[in-house]
Amino acid sequence: MDYNNLIEIIVEELYKKINTTNIGCIENKNRKKLVILYENDKSKFDLLSDKFNIEMFANTTKDCDVVIVSKLCMRGICNLALGNSFSDEERFLLKMLMKGKKVYVLDEGIEYKRYKETAPKTLYNKYRAYEDDICKYGVKIIKDLNEITLSEIEFSGEKFNKEILNKEILNEEKVKIDDKFSIDLTNKRLISESDLRKPMINGTKDIIVSQNSIITPLAMDFIRIHNITVKRI
Repeated sequence: MDYNNLIEIIVEELYKKINTTNIGCIENKNRKKLVILYENDKSKFDLLSDKFNIEMFANTTKDCDVVIVSKLCMRGICNLALGNSFSDEERFLLKMLMKGKKVYVLDEGIEYKRYKETAPKTLYNKYRAYEDDICKYGVKIIKDLNEITLSEIEFSGEKFNKEILNKEILNEEKVKIDDKFSIDLTNKRLISESDLRKPMINGTKDIIVSQNSIITPLAMDFIRIHNITVKRI
């Protein structure tokens, strides 16, 4: 191989790596920061990694855009409802609420609900009232992490709701098909760009989604660029 050609190939590959790294840095910088409280397993939240820079709470954590409370004990919900804080996590949570940041609590992690069948009704209702109070502060109780993305999808500074997203999808057909070259994504409520980039659908020209599926703006761009037909069933 000619020496000069070899140098050109090496330089070209270096430029590709540099550009890829820069793009990744820009994307990470533009993503919102999401902090998780009371959770040790970060992998549970991987489905949000294409929209947020995810961090586990630490004593050095000062600010963020979104908070997810994975577990909320009875003392914790009481303190939050009363505006009290006795730990770093509780102080951080109250501070984020005061700043108007979005706070989500996983329904399955709310401790008092485990005792619905055994707790005295009056006591149980007391904790349910605490839950109502924190919701009035802006806390959202969610059963599925997809609700975080569905509640508000932001792209290039614009807000897209479910109705807008569905109206702006190109090449969409409301028809049921049986095609071995089509990919069935009807089991997904939210279709992201990463779903369309998976090796199993490279070259595919049709995707099948459910009537209620949401397609993100980045995925919509991918659909336009690759001339993919969206079929709803």
